[in-house]
Amino acid sequence: MDSKNNQKIKNYLALAGGITSAFTAANAQVVYTDVNPDYLLTGNFNSYSLDLNNDSFEDFTLTAIDTLISYLSSGYTYNAQITGAALRNPVLSNSWLINTSSGLPTPLSQGDNIGNSGFFASSYSSSVGVPIIAQFDYEYLLNGVTISSYNSTFGDFSFDQEGILGLKFNINGSIHYGWARIEVTSSGSISIKDYAYESTPDSSIIAGDNGSGLVGISSNLDGVEVTMLNNNLQVLNNSSYKELQLTVTNISGQTVINSQLNNPTETIGMNEFASGIYLAKVNSESKFYIKKIYVR
Repeated sequence: MDSKNNQKIKNYLALAGGITSAFTAANAQVVYTDVNPDYLLTGNFNSYSLDLNNDSFEDFTLTAIDTLISYLSSGYTYNAQITGAALRNPVLSNSWLINTSSGLPTPLSQGDNIGNSGFFASSYSSSVGVPIIAQFDYEYLLNGVTISSYNSTFGDFSFDQEGILGLKFNINGSIHYGWARIEVTSSGSISIKDYAYESTPDSSIIAGDNGSGLVGISSNLDGVEVTMLNNNLQVLNNSSYKELQLTVTNISGQTVINSQLNNPTETIGMNEFASGIYLAKVNSESKFYIKKIYVR
């Protein structure tokens, strides 16, 4: 065996040790914290210090909002009940993944990528922070009698549903990516469930990855399987879904393949891509199949 091939095999074994070890090696960089039991943040303007890497420095602040604003003018009373949650960054260089349409924190699903290909923001106009989700209930009264009322909702998260925040923060001058799973109730409390960060600087993380193989293979899309053989990625579709979407991203979070799959078996060559670990995600509507693959 020539030295070049021998070195390639050594590199492959060191990085992957086979496909199973590739999952383990990649996941070993994820530092996960399970908030058990879930922390329930209640009370108006009470806050939770989110320290992603547990170094005693606050990376982000979550604030619960449950307040009534009321004033009287010429017999009219104006009431505004505000409930929801906000996010801010004690360290200005720290930021959150946003919906580019609204500019607000976007709720991620498990399996979504968080990395340098995303859009992040760090500014906000309120001292409380940027709204995660907020509901405004307005009421107008004349001499104590309601004459008009309405409500509006602001923010991209939904009440009483779990959502994952995509986060970017600084450790000793290096950029790291992380996530935090939360749920905001319609009563204005916040449930903090778990969070994690990627300890390798400038490397992306998968929303919901807890470092123990959660997204080595993670799926609620029955009948779909991804295999890797001789640098050929193969997607087998024995499900009832006729059209699937395949997305492959590298460790930096850059999308290298984005393709619609229409056949029961699809094969895509990966020889043109650099050696390393990639994430293959197949989805149809809200169903998904995720697998980490290794390109030699």
